[in-house]
Amino acid sequence: MAKSGAEVRVKQLDKIGLFRQFGEDILNELAHVAIIRRIPRDRIVFHLGDVPSYIYHVIQGKIRLSVPLSDGREFIFSDLGPGESFDLAILFTSRGSNMNAASVEDSDLLQIEVSFMARLFNKRPDLALKVIPYLCEATHDAQERVIHGAASALSTRLANTLLRLTQGPHSMATVDRVSSIHISQTDLAAMVPASRAKVNRCLREWERRYLTRYDHGSLTILNRAALESVALGEISFNRSMMHFPRAGASPWHASARQ
Repeated sequence: MAKSGAEVRVKQLDKIGLFRQFGEDILNELAHVAIIRRIPRDRIVFHLGDVPSYIYHVIQGKIRLSVPLSDGREFIFSDLGPGESFDLAILFTSRGSNMNAASVEDSDLLQIEVSFMARLFNKRPDLALKVIPYLCEATHDAQERVIHGAASALSTRLANTLLRLTQGPHSMATVDRVSSIHISQTDLAAMVPASRAKVNRCLREWERRYLTRYDHGSLTILNRAALESVALGEISFNRSMMHFPRAGASPWHASARQ
């Protein structure tokens, strides 16, 4: 027998650590108001300054949080993939969003009305207390990224960005810790932030040292331990940290296509 829409949503909610702890009865309540929404590629979910009406969880696809800069560039704060939630802060404040949210690819989001969550919290204040640790952790992570980025060299910022992108719930990390992601140098530059030319030079140096390889929009971390040392601000490399590819492996691809 095919499952009903509510049963499917209960199953999706039960996969989310935040909601799983609410208990089966609350999950059933949430399932009747939760909506699974398809967001086509390059579609805006909400704009900077909007007061979102929903909280969101990514089921599949990728949602980009970004901020426009005064010089016309875009600062990419985060790319969210399956298993990640956003805009939980709206549960406790009515301020407008400080970022744009848009789909990078066709995405499925599970969304729940903020007004329903407010009524639920009024009825069950203990549930609100379960959400606060998630918000505190997200705030702490954001503060660390801003502080570390402001005081770090480009190579350190870029290394931290790559490590973060390849260790999330939607990363492509393999057992041997060789990780690959599909991303353009333009997007990497917007995440750091820095110019694309500077990011390109940094990646070329890393490929010369066999830390990473970039080819046709695919970036592979060849030596995660060495990249972690760069992320910590250690600029020297010893031979034991070096990864030498097998004979005939391709050197840096000068074109560095997007």
